[in-house]
Amino acid sequence: MAPRSGSGPAGAPADGGHPVGPRPAGFRPDPTRLRVVLGAGGIATLSALITAIVVPPAPAAPAPVTAPAAPTTFTQQRPIQYVQLAAGQSPPPGATVIDAKAPKPITIVTRVPAPAQQTVIVRTTQSGKVIP
Repeated sequence: MAPRSGSGPAGAPADGGHPVGPRPAGFRPDPTRLRVVLGAGGIATLSALITAIVVPPAPAAPAPVTAPAAPTTFTQQRPIQYVQLAAGQSPPPGATVIDAKAPKPITIVTRVPAPAQQTVIVRTTQSGKVIP
């Protein structure tokens, strides 16, 4: 096997880089590249978290167009309108007639005071056991 042209001493690469072989004692690799990669990953993670917190969530996918659902029925309570009829007038059909001479409904509100409470003192130890 013929030696390569331009090669240096045995074990040294031709391009002048680090020698291939066992590393000397106390050799530590340069941490700069790893620090740059970890820093860029941290910035990307922080940006994603801030975006997830600040931006309101959007619907995942547009809702598929379906046939309209059957109309639901709901009841609406209409306000009661009282009308006083003049002498000789008749109420409209379906109207409830309240006799003007009938007694008015009365609502009575009474308050019953609660009985007085007797104070109960419970003595306990620091652990919570009740002292008789």
